[in-house]
This record gives sequence, C-alpha cells and structure tokens, in this order.
Amino acid sequence: MNSFIRLTAGAMALAGCATAEAALAPAAATCDGSADSNRKVVLAFYNEGLVSLQPRSAFERYMIPQFVEHKPDITQGTREVTATFLEQLIAEVPQAKWEVIRTIAEGDMVFLHGRFTGAAGAPAYAIADVFRIKDCKIVEHWDVVAARRLRSPIFELLRIGVERYIAPARA
Repeated sequence: MNSFIRLTAGAMALAGCATAEAALAPAAATCDGSADSNRKVVLAFYNEGLVSLQPRSAFERYMIPQFVEHKPDITQGTREVTATFLEQLIAEVPQAKWEVIRTIAEGDMVFLHGRFTGAAGAPAYAIADVFRIKDCKIVEHWDVVAARRLRSPIFELLRIGVERYIAPARA
C-alpha cells in the first residue's frame, strides 16, 4: 500500500506523459520563448523525464536550478528534491505510465491535461499540470489530480432527481 500512496503522490507531483506529439517536440535548443516553443519544452521534459523514465536528466536539462515545485507533498519544492522524489517513485513502481491528452500554451504558461496509470489494469488519474517558462526553461510547476470516477456527481444528482420526481409521476 505504501507504494500505491507514493505512486499517487508522484503522479500528483508531475504526472502526464508524452504521446507521439511529445516525441516529435524539439529540444529546448530551438526555443525562441514563444508560447509554442514553451509548449515544446514542456512536452520534451515529459518525454524524457516521465515517458523515458529519466527524471534526473530531464530536470537538469529543462528546469532552472532555482525551480519551484508548488506541490504540498514535496515540502522543500526544489529541483533536486523533486527529481529525487520521482527517481524513487520510478524505482518502486517501474510500470507507471504517463500520457498527454492535450496542451494549451499562453505566453509563459503551459497547461497540460494528462492521464497517469500506476500499472497495467490500475485506475487512471486525470492530471492538470501548469508550468511557467522563462528563457526556455521551466521555472515553476503546479498540478491538480483527480481519481477516475465511474459516475460523476452531476450524473448521480440527475439520477436521484429522475428517480425521485419523474418516476413517481409515472406510477
């Protein structure tokens, strides 16, 4: 169970992954600071750090030394601590998979909607990552993680409403 908790926390720390889109993304060397270049930096980071399971080299290549992780689970929030955390997570759960669903870039901000799965057959988590880029390097990261629900709360409210108000009218 400890591995599952660490896995979930790791997914929350920096989840998402690269699809074919990220595999084609050029490295930061071609970055010009535009929103599209910033998006490519984030996708290249995900491809190297999470898809290829090389967080240390990805952090050294794409994050500034003063990088700030805003995830409360990573209390010190530094580049070193965050990279070490992900290395330990990957060592404990080597079957983890990150996927990019979509990205949106605006100025120096890149928003990434992703999916994290801890192992084959495990439930997936929806991830919303936000990165701030400066001079073609990642300087800050935030995220929000949600476990997959079979039915949304809205669906349940509608179902209850139908059963309570519409079904009796038919009787």
